[in-house]
Amino acid sequence: MAEILSNSFKTDVTRLFIDDLANNDYYVFVSGIDTFSPEDSQASKTEFLEKTLFGKKILQNDIHFMIKYYPWQVGQVYVEYDDTVNLADQRFYAVVGPNDNDTGDYRVFKCLNNNNGTAATTPPNYDATNTNQIYITADGYVWKYMYVISTLEFDAYNAIGYVPITPTPSPNNPVPTTLSTVSDIIVENADDNFGYEEYLGGLIASPYSSGVMIVTPFTNSPDWSAVTNYFTGQYIYTTNPSNGVSCLFQITYYNFNENTGNAEIRVGAELLSGLATPDLTGVQSNANFKIIPRLDIIGDGTGAIAIPNVVNNRISSITVLAEGSGYTNATAAIIDPGSNQFLPEDETTTDVRALIRPRLSPPGGHGFNLLDELRCKHFSFYGYITADDNTQIGDVNTYGGVGIVRSPEFDDNFTDLVFDNRIAVVTDDYSKVTANSTIIQVNSSNETVFSGKVHEVDASANTVYIAEYLGPYPNNANTGPVLHDNNTTNDVPLDLTLPFRNETGQTLNINNPVTTNVTLSNYMQKTGEVYFMENFFPLARTDLSREEFKFVLEF
Repeated sequence: MAEILSNSFKTDVTRLFIDDLANNDYYVFVSGIDTFSPEDSQASKTEFLEKTLFGKKILQNDIHFMIKYYPWQVGQVYVEYDDTVNLADQRFYAVVGPNDNDTGDYRVFKCLNNNNGTAATTPPNYDATNTNQIYITADGYVWKYMYVISTLEFDAYNAIGYVPITPTPSPNNPVPTTLSTVSDIIVENADDNFGYEEYLGGLIASPYSSGVMIVTPFTNSPDWSAVTNYFTGQYIYTTNPSNGVSCLFQITYYNFNENTGNAEIRVGAELLSGLATPDLTGVQSNANFKIIPRLDIIGDGTGAIAIPNVVNNRISSITVLAEGSGYTNATAAIIDPGSNQFLPEDETTTDVRALIRPRLSPPGGHGFNLLDELRCKHFSFYGYITADDNTQIGDVNTYGGVGIVRSPEFDDNFTDLVFDNRIAVVTDDYSKVTANSTIIQVNSSNETVFSGKVHEVDASANTVYIAEYLGPYPNNANTGPVLHDNNTTNDVPLDLTLPFRNETGQTLNINNPVTTNVTLSNYMQKTGEVYFMENFFPLARTDLSREEFKFVLEF
């Protein structure tokens, strides 16, 4: 028994998460002087929070839906859109970059037709004057333009293998005002069907308003039959040489005059305009035409019109002239030419009926719902440390891990985007410790009640910065409430009444007054939910450090 978790579910879960980002704060946390081994356990997440060195809030503008980066490449065979195929993780779209377009940015195009699996040789080139944004390239591919990524956006937000959807779509799933259209009709047996004809000709006089045309065959056309109504029921597709305007009619009467070599053709309503009566006003007196088998589209929508392309007695492809609207289901068929022209059931003939299948667009049409159409199940966080940020956090030592934390809590009056999680202690005994050494506090019972690592010694300010100071020690009932703005939080074991000891037992006294010479982090320790952790070989920080953190997560 097959079980399918659809991509729509993954996309909607991604939407819900992005929606949560608008209502809750998310931060990049940098943790640990040395590396650590993260696991999806409570103990590991607690350790990550306890060793936090600094963090920065992720701005709403720096959160994006992401899709896999498939750059347009010569020789690549792209997968064409098909409403019956699972396109997840397939190259059914391409990103055309500045080296391959005239716009100097990154344009995302969806492949609607790959010319029967041909390798791509010509990229689509965006043209603002293209009304439907459908591009047929020299290699036979058909592309639909989807959206643009500016060079600045690409450089800022692309991560290895992924690019953003821009602008960021609304987390709310858009409701289409229309259903699907007939995007394309494919010939399932393009190489095997046989027995079809395309008859070519031209008008020799102005058409009559009653729907009558006087026409003559072209010399490169198959011989025309003298049988009355031989073409009745088929299509006649006219094109004006002067303006390129085309019209489509169904033939209702046909009579060939063998003496003149001309024929009278009567037609019904012009199908593309939708008028109920014959209308030949758009057909010029010198229009060319082709007579081709009729193609019927049957479904719960309306307005879809297409014609077959006949090459060497085979229907090689279908041209959709009008996509229609309101479809959720559709079938299509080539209507057999009558008058014994086409007899696929007769074993004495070589006639083989063409099998065709409509492909419906996504609801609302191609490009309406980018998240669903491009199978989006990834999103990114982008965090960065600027020169200004560097003045508020430690620009020395190393760090070995980063992560994403949801809804950490801070002092009531804290509004900065970046926070330093170290404890700053002003002491004239700063020279008794060095970076990465351990510093402790011991009570009257000779029990260790506080332990941390010296992260930085700032001799110019007589200040020691302590990190990784949380552990198996009770939080002091007075320190937090005295030093935090909200005067309630008891979240650190530091005791303001005790001096520190270094690794050799020497004493470091806090300068007086103690409460103004100790600065706690504005972050309420161990608050927030850890959503992501990553470790790596410890990276060194300097006053020139300008980190960028890019996280791509998948549902």
